Amino acid sequence: MEDLTRIYSKNLFFTACVFVMGLVIPYAKGHSLAETLLVLLAIALYGYIGKLLIDVIKQLGKNETSIKELKFLFITLAVLCAGGYFFIGVIDAKEQMISGLREIKTDDKYDLFSFDGFFSYFQDLTFTYLNSLYYSIVVMATLGDSKIVAEGGLTRIIVAFEVGTALSLTIFKIGEYYSERSSAEAKKTEGRILNEVQKINPSYTVDPEAGFWERTFMKLTIKSSRRRKARG
Repeated sequence: MEDLTRIYSKNLFFTACVFVMGLVIPYAKGHSLAETLLVLLAIALYGYIGKLLIDVIKQLGKNETSIKELKFLFITLAVLCAGGYFFIGVIDAKEQMISGLREIKTDDKYDLFSFDGFFSYFQDLTFTYLNSLYYSIVVMATLGDSKIVAEGGLTRIIVAFEVGTALSLTIFKIGEYYSERSSAEAKKTEGRILNEVQKINPSYTVDPEAGFWERTFMKLTIKSSRRRKARG
């Protein structure tokens, strides 16, 4: 798995960029070049975090990764989807796509070119992002929130993607973990049985790496020997 610090720092970098873009959006309105640059930057950012998510999923698919590394999936997925909810909340002033998330007011309520107006907008934007992150986490946990409701199709697609990805990969990794653990326990039990058998009758030995039929034959032979001894 990629170095833990790098995964955390990449998610933090994505979060900072998303927040700064939300801060710039009202200033870019009416300027086609600035709006185009913001769209291109958003595409690049989601390509960046999307690649990180794919890398995490690939690593989780490997046998050597443990169940503990699911935390990297949860963190990256929560941050990615929170960014989507946040952008929708900032752009959707009428809350037609997601309601209860937005804390910022319409642009005309702020004097964006004064310190007080900028600070007030910054404060409301911070609460909007925190709501987005909170909603992302509760959606991933399949709890939901009655005060924040996904209304539009795009928001529902993000919700479905987040829930589906989190659940499917969690179930897969947990199933793989317990399957490997069960197999390891079975091998240990088999090894203990073989050791006890060799103590009873050293003439019966079998290679631990032997196939299923050879081990089965050995067990039947041991049972037959015990019966003969009991009769004798």
